[in-house]
Amino acid sequence: MDLDLVLNKLNEDERKFVSTLIDKDPLTGAYNRRKFEQDIALLGAMYKRTNKGSSLLIVDIDHFKEYNDRHGHQEGDLVLKQVTATIEGGLRDYDKIHLYRYGGEEFVVIIPDITSDEALGIGERLRAKVESSCPVTVSIGISQYRTISEGLDRLIREADAALYEAKRKGRNRVMAYDEASHVTAEPAREGQSA
Repeated sequence: MDLDLVLNKLNEDERKFVSTLIDKDPLTGAYNRRKFEQDIALLGAMYKRTNKGSSLLIVDIDHFKEYNDRHGHQEGDLVLKQVTATIEGGLRDYDKIHLYRYGGEEFVVIIPDITSDEALGIGERLRAKVESSCPVTVSIGISQYRTISEGLDRLIREADAALYEAKRKGRNRVMAYDEASHVTAEPAREGQSA
C-alpha cells in the first residue's frame, strides 16, 4: 500500500505522529537511516543554491562494543542518547534537522552551505564536546559535496574512508577526505599548531 495514500486519510496530528514513527530512531530521537536516504537526495538541490557545497560527517563512537560489553546494554543505550544530545548541542539550529542515526553507534550529519575547512572545525568541536561530556569518544570522517556530477554514493564512500583513517590513526580524531591527494586531513586541536 502506498504510504502517501494512508497518510492522506489521517488528520494532521495523526500524520505527524506516524511520520515521527517512520522517520525517527526511537532510542535517540535522531532521524533514522531511511530518512537519511530520502534527504541525501536533496543535497544536490542544496548545492545548486550555493557555491560552497555541503559536507557530510560520519560520526562513530569509539570502542562502543567494548563499552556495551563492560557496562551492559542499558548503559550503552544511555551513552547513545548522551552522544546524540551532545552532537545536537554542537550544531547550528538549522543543522540539527540533518542528524541521523546511520547504524548501531554511527551517526551522520549533513551540513549545507559550508566549506570543507568549516566542516573540519565543526567536526573538531563535536569531537571535543563528546570527549569532555560523555564516557566515550568519537571518530569523525568528513567529505565535501563539490559538484552535481559527483555521485552521492561517492560522498558517503569518501566520508567513510576519512572515518576509517581516523580510526587507523588511533581514534578520537576528525579526518576529512581530500580529493586532490586521496588522503585525509585533520584539524589542529586546541593547543596544537596547524
